[in-house]
Amino acid sequence: MGYIVSSMKMICFFSNDELNSVAVRPFALFRDRVRPELETRRQELDAMYDQIIGRPEIDPVFLTGVTILQMMERLPDRQAIRACQYDARWRLALGLRDEWEGIDPSTLVYFRRRLLTHSLAKVALESGLEAMRGAGYLGRHGAVRIDSTHVLALVAHMSRLECIRETLRLALNFLVGFGGSAAWEPWFSRYADRNPPDLRNASVERLRTTMDQAGRDARDVLSRTQPLGKMVVESEPVALLQRVFNEQFETTEADVPMLQQRHAAPAGAVHNPHDPSATWSTKGTLGKAGWVGGKAQVCETAPESIRQAGEPTEAVITAILIQPAIASDHGSLTPVLDAHEQNGQAKPSETFADAGYISVPALEAAKADGYTLTGPIGAPPHSGARFGSDAFVVDIPNRHAMCPAGKLNTECSRITESKIQLTYYYFAWAKADCASCPQKDQCLSKKQWRFRTLQVGEKHMIAQERRNLCKTSDYVLRMHRRSGIEGTHSELTRGYGMRRSRYRGLEKTDIQMQFTAAACNLRRWAVRLVWIDRRDKERVA
Repeated sequence: MGYIVSSMKMICFFSNDELNSVAVRPFALFRDRVRPELETRRQELDAMYDQIIGRPEIDPVFLTGVTILQMMERLPDRQAIRACQYDARWRLALGLRDEWEGIDPSTLVYFRRRLLTHSLAKVALESGLEAMRGAGYLGRHGAVRIDSTHVLALVAHMSRLECIRETLRLALNFLVGFGGSAAWEPWFSRYADRNPPDLRNASVERLRTTMDQAGRDARDVLSRTQPLGKMVVESEPVALLQRVFNEQFETTEADVPMLQQRHAAPAGAVHNPHDPSATWSTKGTLGKAGWVGGKAQVCETAPESIRQAGEPTEAVITAILIQPAIASDHGSLTPVLDAHEQNGQAKPSETFADAGYISVPALEAAKADGYTLTGPIGAPPHSGARFGSDAFVVDIPNRHAMCPAGKLNTECSRITESKIQLTYYYFAWAKADCASCPQKDQCLSKKQWRFRTLQVGEKHMIAQERRNLCKTSDYVLRMHRRSGIEGTHSELTRGYGMRRSRYRGLEKTDIQMQFTAAACNLRRWAVRLVWIDRRDKERVA
């Protein structure tokens, strides 16, 4: 029998059936497996606190456990502390005694700051993985699967005008410490109101005029800060104003230089000054609206066995990486796999990914690193209904190319662009062959061309080999192992709120994601153990 003593001086007992239930097993597993592993990291956690000055710290191992359970239950700080007081499962997991009186919820805020300062965001995920390895649950997995999903920042949507005005307001609130508000008039009064009544439902012309005025004001304020010295100029509010000003405005190159608004903000521009790291990006499923925030790269083991109906997954999240929203999946494989290995896992022998990660350089890098990169490669660009380069059989060493009609090329040239270090091959077919070809409407350009040409890169055959491989039934079946990562994204989003950041800034969001991954692994582990116990009992019966 397991039991816990509540804060109400009442002893609550858990029967064996209750301890083996899905509702309680994650908490018991944390007590028995994860918490002892966190204790082995106590020296690192204690190092976050000054050992001489100040009052004794609240146990960092306890706070780490609270944060893991908080992410698992999707609770804010205040409710997490209340759960420690009144939820018997939490008290069981954390080993709380009846004399425990609780702590202020703000303690969790300061604890996360210390984790950030001392680069210990991964302590929960690493400890959870080590606990799984110690229990024999997480063995060596030869394959992993990787995919990314977007994360929405904890900020309001702002127009470009609202962004520059709010940035000015924040900078001026800082600058009034140097001479008082009177020294920064008329700007201080002009931008004191976040949402002035005269700009509500204003005309387009009025908004354009206000934007031009904000640009001039930002330029003048920045000019006024120069005599105050380097410390003020490089302070966070003033540096942010300089950045936003450079992103939103430009000076024309003319006889009389003029300040004007940029036609479009550059990639990675600030969209809300309260979280400068939150940038805008988009992808096919989101359209033009896109999102403002960051991107999460998730890596998990890819079990080879086929699950039974109703069987919980045995996949384990081994790494999660937070990137700016504008970061491309191309080039992300190496840092994700590095994080996978840093968390104690061996280098995988096979990595499953979608077309966003796979290119010829990625395939060559994987081969050089000693693992197999499995997944489709993007289709080549097509011009309308014309045959693309993937419809041709190209043999670069022999300078041959066969068109879809079975005709060989008559010309081949190797061209090297020395300035950009790019080599490609140019193939051409005879006019007579193209003129009499029954497929010329699908092959020839609608322009004045009377014969077909083809231009491919020097690594084209590698890409084409992967495209042909992806059409085979065996490879399609093998790619089913990658599909599980989509379910993981859904689980993390729907079950743990990963789609939205709890905190501002990518570094704080990284803490959230690392603890969320640890919480997800803990619950997956517990659910699967419960399923295994039930299956074994049914077999015996």
